[in-house]
Amino acid sequence: MSNHIQIEPLELFKVLSDPTRLKLFQILFQKESRCVGELVEMLDQPQPTISRHLNHLRKLGILNCVRDGTWMWYEVADNLPEWCLDILETTYHALDYKIHAEEI
Repeated sequence: MSNHIQIEPLELFKVLSDPTRLKLFQILFQKESRCVGELVEMLDQPQPTISRHLNHLRKLGILNCVRDGTWMWYEVADNLPEWCLDILETTYHALDYKIHAEEI
C-alpha cells in the first residue's frame, strides 16, 4: 500500500489555474519552507488573501503546513504521487523558463 496522497488530475489543474496559487506554488516548489508573512511580502498581497490561497493548496494535499507558535510554515508535501510530482516539476521549470525569457 502506498503512502502517497490521493489527488485527482482535474483538481490539481483547477487549483493551479489561479495566478496567485500558481505563484505560491512556484515559490514553495524551491523546496524551502516559508511562513505566511514572507509570502505576503513576496507577492505584495493581503495576508487573508495569501492564507486563503495557501489553504486551497493545503486542502488538495500539495502543501504541508506546520504551526510554530503564532507562525504557519508551508512547504511542498513530500508524499505526492509520482505523476503529480512530474507535472509539478514540469510546470515549475516552464514557469522558471518563462520568467528568465521575459528578463532578456
